[in-house]
Amino acid sequence: MIDLVTVVYRPEMPFLELQAKSIETYFEDSFINSITVVVNDDDSVCDLIDKSWWGKYKHLVTIVPYSVYRYTCRIDGWENQQLCKLLSVSRCSMPWAMVLDAKTLFVKPYTQELMFSQNKVNARPIEIFPEFVEAKESIENLFNIKFDKAVGPGGVPFMMNTQVTRDMINYIESEFETDFIDFFQTKCRYPYLITEFYLYSGYVIFKCEDILHLYTDEQNWECVNISDSQVDEFDKIFREMRLFKTLTVSIHARAWNLLSYEQKLSYCQLLKFKKVINDTEHTLNKLNTVVIN
Repeated sequence: MIDLVTVVYRPEMPFLELQAKSIETYFEDSFINSITVVVNDDDSVCDLIDKSWWGKYKHLVTIVPYSVYRYTCRIDGWENQQLCKLLSVSRCSMPWAMVLDAKTLFVKPYTQELMFSQNKVNARPIEIFPEFVEAKESIENLFNIKFDKAVGPGGVPFMMNTQVTRDMINYIESEFETDFIDFFQTKCRYPYLITEFYLYSGYVIFKCEDILHLYTDEQNWECVNISDSQVDEFDKIFREMRLFKTLTVSIHARAWNLLSYEQKLSYCQLLKFKKVINDTEHTLNKLNTVVIN
C-alpha cells in the first residue's frame, strides 16, 4: 500500500476533481492507504473540496490546510507548495508516498507490478536539468556529495520513501542546528535555489550512496506534461499523451489558457476515451474557469 499526497490551490479545484475521478478509475483496490489533500491557500479553501469526488476511495481522503504546520510563510506559492510536499510526506505512515500536483491525471492502471520490483520503485534516475545547476551545486555542498543524477521522473508523480524523508528532515535540523521549515524557506531562494525533489534526491545519494538502492533503472511508464512554455509543441506532446506507456497527463493552468478551443477539446476527448470524464463539453467549460496568472 502507498499514501497519496496532492497539494492544491483554490483555482485548481476543477483539476482536482478530475484527478480524484482518475484515481478512482485507475488504482487497484487495497493499494491506497490514505489520500492527503494539502491546501496551499487560505484555510477556507478546504470547504470547496468534496470527498465524494474520490468515489469508492472517499473514506481515505483527509483535507489539510497548510496552516496545520504552524509557520509563517515568507516564500511564494510555488516554493511553499514544495515545502508542503516534504512536510506532508514526512507524516505518511506507509513506506512509500506518491506526490502529485492537482493537475496530474491518471490515464492508465497504477498497479503494484508496474511501479514496484522487489520493494524498489520502478523509476529511472535522470540527468540534472540545466536550469537547476544552482540547486545541484547547493545540494552537493550541503551533503558533501557528487550529485550527477536525480530520482526520476524529476516531477510528479514522484515516489518518495517516507522514512528517508523523515531522516532527511531530522538530519538537516540536527546537523545545521536549524528548524527545517526555516531552512527550506531560506534555501529555496537565491542563491541556493534548491527544490523539494532535488533536495530529496541528494539526501538519497548521501544516505544510501546510490539512487538504485531505492529505485530500479527500469520504468515502463511515463508522465507527459504541458507547461506554458510548451504550448507551441502541443501536437507533439499530445501524441505522447496517447501512448500506451503514458501513466499520467497534465496541462498547467497557464498553458490551458493559451490553447485553442480545438486543442482543449482534443484533451477532453482523450480524458473521455480514458474514462476519466463522461462529458467533454462540460469538462471543457469547467476547466475554462481555471485562471492562474
